[in-house]
Amino acid sequence: MPQPKHADVSVDLQQDEGSLFSQAADLCQTLLPQWANLPEGDIKVTKVSGGITNMLLKLKPSSPRLPVLVRVFGDHTDEVIDRDSEETISLQLHEVGFGAEILGTFTNGRVEAWIHMRPLKPQEMCERGNAACIARRLADFHAADVKDISRKPQVFQRILKWLDQAAHMTYPDANKQNAKEAKDFQAMRSEILELQQICEKLECPVVFSHNDLLSGNVMIPHEGTPELEALQQGQVDSSTMQFIDFEYGSYNYRGYDFANNWCEYAGFQGDYSRYPDEKQQALFVTNYLQQQGNPSPLKSASESMHVGITHFLSQSKEEVQQLVKESNVLALVSHQFWGTWSFIQARYSAIDFNYMGYSTIRWNEYYKRKADFLAPVQSS
Repeated sequence: MPQPKHADVSVDLQQDEGSLFSQAADLCQTLLPQWANLPEGDIKVTKVSGGITNMLLKLKPSSPRLPVLVRVFGDHTDEVIDRDSEETISLQLHEVGFGAEILGTFTNGRVEAWIHMRPLKPQEMCERGNAACIARRLADFHAADVKDISRKPQVFQRILKWLDQAAHMTYPDANKQNAKEAKDFQAMRSEILELQQICEKLECPVVFSHNDLLSGNVMIPHEGTPELEALQQGQVDSSTMQFIDFEYGSYNYRGYDFANNWCEYAGFQGDYSRYPDEKQQALFVTNYLQQQGNPSPLKSASESMHVGITHFLSQSKEEVQQLVKESNVLALVSHQFWGTWSFIQARYSAIDFNYMGYSTIRWNEYYKRKADFLAPVQSS
């Protein structure tokens, strides 16, 4: 597999916006041969909102060249992300129809082809048609055979690593330090180890997983395009729905991506009233299983929405119920994952986001849901 061109340059996220934009333009001229002779004034640079791990910039050159995305990794994100593994994963997934093409790399980021789609909003993910299409696309994603990385679930290993880092971390910001000191890290460790034992006993299938399937990482075509019409007619493939950003990708328990996606219906504000009910979960799972058994497009998005009803008998009712139970347990893992991740981001990230507050939201929801989500698997 050919490797993209690399520039031994680091982008300083602390510099002023004008300098940041200028450096990004210079990088594109270095890495992209067709941009080499462009005057800097011919390159329009804008920030792309939505990311809370990386700085994202859209660079649009004069016609006929296509725009690109410059992704600058957040400061110290190598504390939570293996960037070499991420590049290996991203290159392989692009070969099978997922994510953007990597056009070039630099010391703390990369240049990617621009995907001419838009991200979903959190409230759109839980709409029945979109949820069904995400489930079907996820079935194809889980079929990817990603090589050269561990095939064992890494999720608890990551959480415990971050927890240990956070426990010994000092925050320059006094409010963050006070918030950190109020946390009971030993109690959190006990919760993580308990949940790890429960998940191991469930013997869930292990697949390559996205692990961060929030709304911003699910892309659909723009209004008025033939691709959007195709999606609405039930065509779910790389031209109608894309998953992006594989920096947390690894092999994991199958239901984790379901659960993490459902948790993300809440958005960063944590409106967990949007978390799907049993019927919505069964529809999602059945669409996923249906795609595994019959990957041809449905006749329409309407059929996709109701596949859980019209095709329910073609799936084992017990299989659907079991996967729903497993996924809800793994929703607890998702809360632990992002609740602990936030401690590291709160220390290092230059992005304006309340990571400490987000950690509290996720851990609070973990404790709120724990008894209800564990009861079905502990009684079976």
